[in-house]
Amino acid sequence: MTPQELEHSYQREKPLFHHYLDSIKKRAPRDIFTILNATLTKNPYATVFPKHFFSKQTPASNIFWVFIKNTILFYGKNFYVLFTYLISYLVYKIYFTKERRSKPTTLIDVFALVDTVNRNGTFKDSYFTDLYDVFEKYSRPYTLLLRFYGAGKNPFKLIPFFKIINQDRRDFLLEFELLTLRDFLELAMLFLAYPFKTLRLWQKPHNLDDRIFNHALVSDIKNVSFESFSRYVLGKNVANIPTVEKIFSWSEFQAVERGFNFGIRKNNPNIELVGCQFFLNYETYFNAYVDDLDFEMLSSPHKVLVNGSHYILHRKHLRYETGGSLRYKELFHFDGIKEEKNIIILGSYIESDTRYMLESVPRFSDVIFKNHPAVAIQRLYPLPSNVILSNESIYTLFAHAKMVIGTASGTLVEAVASGVSVIIVASQSNLTANPLVEHGKGEIWEIAFSKDDIPMLYNKLLNFRQENRSRIQEIAKWYKNNFFIEPTEATICKVFELKQEAAKE
Repeated sequence: MTPQELEHSYQREKPLFHHYLDSIKKRAPRDIFTILNATLTKNPYATVFPKHFFSKQTPASNIFWVFIKNTILFYGKNFYVLFTYLISYLVYKIYFTKERRSKPTTLIDVFALVDTVNRNGTFKDSYFTDLYDVFEKYSRPYTLLLRFYGAGKNPFKLIPFFKIINQDRRDFLLEFELLTLRDFLELAMLFLAYPFKTLRLWQKPHNLDDRIFNHALVSDIKNVSFESFSRYVLGKNVANIPTVEKIFSWSEFQAVERGFNFGIRKNNPNIELVGCQFFLNYETYFNAYVDDLDFEMLSSPHKVLVNGSHYILHRKHLRYETGGSLRYKELFHFDGIKEEKNIIILGSYIESDTRYMLESVPRFSDVIFKNHPAVAIQRLYPLPSNVILSNESIYTLFAHAKMVIGTASGTLVEAVASGVSVIIVASQSNLTANPLVEHGKGEIWEIAFSKDDIPMLYNKLLNFRQENRSRIQEIAKWYKNNFFIEPTEATICKVFELKQEAAKE
């Protein structure tokens, strides 16, 4: 099935897809094994089910051996990470000497990029940008609950990391502080049981969809991560801290967030969980959308804060509210395009899609490539000879952009909201992650399903913008108003319930 055929099938069948999986989830046992199940979370990068469902294909392999193979892979991966987790715990005990200043009441649950912290010599959060200054101005105490990212295979990276945050004046809560021997034993027991617990979801193969689901169920076993289980254990431990009242948690609602939420809500109903989705989402990133069934199963937060009004969903039990675009402050200070000169290629965190895009772009002149920070540039070498690598900010690049070409990147919404025309290169191996909506399609943006589409769409979009400047600005304004909210101090105070009269002089 071609990428375009897959996209058409998705548009046609998506209500059936959600109904099929939700009906299974409703009947499933409401425990941690269901909460973390990779197939039921719908994450298209952690389960093969979405692609196979929409393509109506399933591999012709012996499902028993698929189960055995993926169970072995699951055990090998997770018991190895459990060992490194134990080493990380010992490193914490030796090198983390910071004493707690107060009992935590408000937690901010956020990623700590270990390599970045070690390289820069300081901890600087790029997710809740500007939030901490406002909290401190209005005398709101907070504790940072850190999620370590980038140290799983090499726990000794945590040695310099701990030395750095020992010097940080802010209050930190680390999962290792709460761990006990019993937690390590529980993790081992969860790992041992998980592959076999998935078989409770097995469907009698009445039709092709059932066969596709069953194959995905056993194929996805290997995709459940160690962190999903450790975050569940962390959630249970945080639930036992009597002073904690509220948690603001960065949330793409993946298995790691679901397990954490479940651990807390099952053990302490008095803690309010607020999921912060201050990012630009894609319709096909199914796992990020929280519904009432997730709320009933205790895997969701109580409230979800989103980046703009477009992302508001109407739920019966769950509250969706607008937040602030904390990561997109530069958009509101962008002065517009000064010169339409360069073609900007924006890399994705999906390495294979970025590589295909680089190979597909014609031999245009004045081509600049901005790589995704999560992908090592060496993995994309050699770059085409006409492409110049840039480390400039995207808004510096937008100021001289003729066209942006990208794939699976929320930055494409920023480009359109800045008035730049965009070509999205469809994924050749999965559902296409398109962060834009129908508004402005064929005018300011288009999608290329093959490399042969790119030159034609390039000319089409350039011709349109040359003849319809006012319409381009109208579309850009629509995206800016619907997908973003300026993160002013007043907005942050309102969203995070800060009393302005408490501001420090």
